[in-house]
Amino acid sequence: MATRMTPKNDCDILLGNAENMLNDLGKCLDTAFDKNKTKMNVVGSIFSLGKSLTKLTFNAGYCAVKNAPKAVVAVASAKRELVNALEDEYNQYQKQLKEDALNEKIKQLQLKKPTRV
Repeated sequence: MATRMTPKNDCDILLGNAENMLNDLGKCLDTAFDKNKTKMNVVGSIFSLGKSLTKLTFNAGYCAVKNAPKAVVAVASAKRELVNALEDEYNQYQKQLKEDALNEKIKQLQLKKPTRV
């Protein structure tokens, strides 16, 4: 039975690249401070670290550009919802103020009403 590969999402790819970069950093530091390693070993580990950093940076940039339209739409949608909610609250507040003013006028008119005997 063949296993089906699931496509990785952007976060999985970036986390994998970051993990590889940190592993290469560890190897680079180990190689740099190991007296038994040659200069070529150190240069090779520095090259591997640079390659990992470049890959991580490239993928992070690609992910940012790829998801920028989604982010813009999400921000615009959130802004629209916030503006609508604020507008509804403001309208409700104005309505309540008008009702309170009307109730106060009614109360004043009832107090001024002459009593008939």
